[in-house]
Amino acid sequence: MERYFWHLNAEQADGMACVVCGANFLTAKITAVPVGRNPADESQVFVCKEPCAGKIADDTERMARAMRAAATGTANAVDVDDMAECENGVFCVDGHFGSLLRDLKTLSGTEALLTTSDETSTLRFLLSLTARHAETAMMRARLVLARLKTEEPKEGEE
Repeated sequence: MERYFWHLNAEQADGMACVVCGANFLTAKITAVPVGRNPADESQVFVCKEPCAGKIADDTERMARAMRAAATGTANAVDVDDMAECENGVFCVDGHFGSLLRDLKTLSGTEALLTTSDETSTLRFLLSLTARHAETAMMRARLVLARLKTEEPKEGEE
């Protein structure tokens, strides 16, 4: 399974800059390593071998722990720890905003399938998928909104 990187600028999306720190591989003498794909066009994206590849590896280990915790039913306890590990728990690469975008992508895919399917068992499956992703998208959208409200500058600050 390929890892997708969201919110890339043009250079990062084209593989010419690091998806973590933004270093330009064409102007700087930096060794780049592939780490995943741009979800817009499935093109390969890269990071600096040092130190950004280590950050991606740490993040991947965090995600693996979260997956194991979800499989054993202890996901809620891990979510709090994961947000502390990420510089900004909501907006990091695999934070709530990235998950929200994946939920919305799933919802638009199920919409397309619902318009073409007429088999009852398929409709039941698609409707259950829609319900699950709609609920998680709603919760994640509320989390992102709450985070944005807490980050708004107070009166007189900028």
